[in-house]
Amino acid sequence: MLSLKHTLYAFAAHFLLGSSSNARDDVASPSCVCTKPVPSDITIGQPKQMSITSSNVNRSYLIVVPSLYTSQCLTPVIFSFHGGNRKASDQLTLDEISYPEFNNFSITIYPQGIKDKWEGDPGNTANDTQLVSDIIDSLNKTYSIDTKRIWATGKSDGGGFCNTLACDPILSTKIAAFAPVSGAFYIDTQPCHPHNVTIPCSPGRPKIPILEFHGGNDSTIHYGGQANRSNECVPSIPHWVREWALRDKLGLKNVTTTLTNDTVVYTYGEGEEKGLVQHFFDKVLGHSWPSTELNDDSIRNKESPASFNATPIILDWFQKHVLP
Repeated sequence: MLSLKHTLYAFAAHFLLGSSSNARDDVASPSCVCTKPVPSDITIGQPKQMSITSSNVNRSYLIVVPSLYTSQCLTPVIFSFHGGNRKASDQLTLDEISYPEFNNFSITIYPQGIKDKWEGDPGNTANDTQLVSDIIDSLNKTYSIDTKRIWATGKSDGGGFCNTLACDPILSTKIAAFAPVSGAFYIDTQPCHPHNVTIPCSPGRPKIPILEFHGGNDSTIHYGGQANRSNECVPSIPHWVREWALRDKLGLKNVTTTLTNDTVVYTYGEGEEKGLVQHFFDKVLGHSWPSTELNDDSIRNKESPASFNATPIILDWFQKHVLP
């Protein structure tokens, strides 16, 4: 019998499959021969800590190489960014994106933020956009990666950093799609009006795919925004989502679909652009990564499991979006 987790996985995959024109069925091509074998110190499916010098600072990240790497020519890459005051290893166990039950096709990268924070956080001066660019360059030298299928997700501050990357003139042209969870989208401006604050953003290409998850009971990054959090402005999530829909020239018209009793999905775009911007709102979810099983977030926040699982939804959605 299928578990609730996998039943909802299958339902969510079916729910989203028709929502974008960028779907690719050729995750692995049978005619491909991998030209860059897995390094001898890497064990397939097991996390390995790597070091890299970026902006003259020694940085680190975890890498997980999937089982399908040896049968693929070009392998996608997923970046996943931890929340504030968390570690890369925490994010790996929280999002489960590198777990083979969900993902056997993509390399997963879990960078470590300086002082457990990310560029864009209040007072943070680290050049994390450069770090991501340097990691991509390093991966390209060592692995056969598909540079048109690099994707980014993250939780809380890590979700906010996804927005920083999506709005960056350079990194937005290197990463195909962005899926923040409980994103902390700080804006350094006062006074702050969360429902209409100007959100600075200068992506280097049009039509940036955005998928956002947020809870109505999030007491850390409020769904309605915060006028003063760490002396910065946090926009309301509906305003932030609508701004992406407008930035992508989709307009404000959207289709609202019920996913579960607690969760609705707002889908922007029509025709080939349907689902280019999507937002999952769970009215009872707190500051947690949505999972149908208890995870570190729900245990810490003393919450019940969510009514859906974000991870397979994110993975299915990523595979629909490829850089032009």
